Amino acid sequence: MRESDEQMIQSDALYWAHIKQLNLRDGIKFSLQGRKYLCDLVNKGKRISNIKKGTQIGATTAKYLEAVHGCLYRRFNQNIMYMMPTVKAVENLAKVSFDPIFDYNPWLAKSVGTNSASQKEINGRSIVFVGAQPQKVGGTTKDSANLRSISCDAVYRDELDLMDMDMVEMSKQRLNASEFRYEVNFGSPTYPGYGIAQLYDDSDQGKWQIECGNCRKFTCLVEVWPKSVIKVNGKWIRACKHCHKEIFVQDGSWQHDYPERREAGYWIDGLISPMADLEEYMFRYDNSDGTKRAEFERSILGREAAIKEEQLTIQNVYDTCTNEPMRGYSSCETAMGVDVGKHALHCVTGIRTGAKTYDVMNVSSVSGFNDVHDLALKMNTKFSVIDSLPDTHAVRDFAKAEPYTVRLCQYNESKISDPVWDSNTGVVKANRNDWMDGVNEVFIKNLIRIPRRSEQIDEYALQLTKTAKVNIVHPETGEKKPRWIKLAGGDDHYYHSTLYFMLAASRTAARKNANTETKRYTTQINKLTSRVR
Repeated sequence: MRESDEQMIQSDALYWAHIKQLNLRDGIKFSLQGRKYLCDLVNKGKRISNIKKGTQIGATTAKYLEAVHGCLYRRFNQNIMYMMPTVKAVENLAKVSFDPIFDYNPWLAKSVGTNSASQKEINGRSIVFVGAQPQKVGGTTKDSANLRSISCDAVYRDELDLMDMDMVEMSKQRLNASEFRYEVNFGSPTYPGYGIAQLYDDSDQGKWQIECGNCRKFTCLVEVWPKSVIKVNGKWIRACKHCHKEIFVQDGSWQHDYPERREAGYWIDGLISPMADLEEYMFRYDNSDGTKRAEFERSILGREAAIKEEQLTIQNVYDTCTNEPMRGYSSCETAMGVDVGKHALHCVTGIRTGAKTYDVMNVSSVSGFNDVHDLALKMNTKFSVIDSLPDTHAVRDFAKAEPYTVRLCQYNESKISDPVWDSNTGVVKANRNDWMDGVNEVFIKNLIRIPRRSEQIDEYALQLTKTAKVNIVHPETGEKKPRWIKLAGGDDHYYHSTLYFMLAASRTAARKNANTETKRYTTQINKLTSRVR
C-alpha cells in the first residue's frame, strides 16, 4: 500500500472503511459508491457540525464509523461520548450497529478491550454511550450522573430533537478540559425553529448542489422539490431547475450559503441517496396530506414540517388588486418596508389610508442599498422599517446615511401588546406572530389595496403564500403553540417586507386613497433622483 493511502486511511474514517471493505453486518460492506456526499461530514471543517437529515441515507453510519476510527487511530486523547434520547435507544444502537462491526471484522475485534452496551474500548480509547434522560434533583433541577462523570474530546448527539435539551447543554460541560471540543448534532428535524432545524438555520447552511452537464448551472434537489423530479419517457429523473435536463448526484458538491459562520451545517435529503426510489417518493408525496405529508417531509426530505392552520392563497392576494398600475414615484409621503434577502432587497411602499387599511403603490426587488435609496427618493418615503438581519452592520450603515427615518426590525417571540420603538438604538421590536397575523388579516378582509396584476405582482402574490401558521406541539412538554413558519418551495421575502411596511405605516399619518394624491412627476423629484450618493 502506498504511503499516501496509509495516511488517508489514518486521517479519513470513510476512506478507511471503504478501502478496508469494512463489514457493517453479515454480508454488507461499507462503500462510498454513490455516496460522495458523505465525505465532507467526517473529520473535516469546523469544530461544531449540525446535520439535518432524512432517514436511511448513511449519515448516522458515517458518524459512528468516525467514532470507531477516532479510537482506533487515537485521533482524540480522551473519551468519545455518543448520546441518544434514551438509555434503551443507545443500548439498541450499540447492539445493532456497533457490535456487528466487531463481530464481522475479526482484524478490528483484536483492538477491542471493554465491549459492553455502555462502553466500547478500542485501542485504549473509549466510546461511552449515554441516554439523554435526566434525573430530577430537589424537585425541579435536572441532572445526570452519566453526564457528570465523563470527560470527553468529542460529543455525538444522535436524534437531537428527541433529547432533553437541558441534558444537551450539560453534555457541553464534558468538553471543558478538552483541546478538541468536537461536537456533532444530527437527526431528522421535527418542527421549525427547534432542535436540529434551528441549529442548521444558524449554521453555514451547506447544501448538496448538483452541476448540470448541459447548462453548467447548479440545483439543490430538496430546495426546489417537487419540481426537481420529473417524468421523462416513462422514467422519473432528477432534473436541473434551469434547463430541466437530467442531473446526477455524483456531479454535486457541498456549497455553503454562509461560509463565515462558526458552525458547519449539512442538509442531507433522501433524494440524493443511491437507494432513492423516485417513483415511490412522487407517489407518496402526491397521495398524502396533513400528518402523512409532514412525516414524508421529515423522513425523506430531512425537512422540518408542521400541519398548516392558516395560509394565504394567491387568489386572496389577487382579490386586493386594483386597476391602478405600479407607481414609480409619489408626491405624497409614503412608508416603506424592506426585507433583506441573500441576493436582493424586497421593498413594499405605500400609505396608510385608515386605522388598519393600506394602499400599496410600489412592489420592487432591487440589488443593493443604493437602489433602495433611489427608490425611497422617488416614492417620497418618510419612514421605513428594514430587516435587521442577516447583515446588521450594513443595515445600520444604510439607516444612518438615509435622509428619512429608518428603523431596524427585530422580531420578539414574547407576548407584547405594541411594538417597542427605540430612537436611541434605531430598533423596533415587534411580536412576530401578532404582526404576521396582521398581514394575513388585511388580505383576507380586503383591508389593503395593491397595484393591478403584472409579472412583479404575480411574484409578490406567490411569495405571500409561502408562509403559514401552524400549531406546533413541543416534543418535551406536549404544549401547543401557534407559530408562523416559512414553507418550502420558494421565498417569502415579500411577506416580511409587507409586515415591515405596515409597521412603518403605523408611524405615519393616515392619508386619502393613493390614486387621488399622486401627481405628475415634478422637476424637484427629478432632481432628487438624479443625485449620486
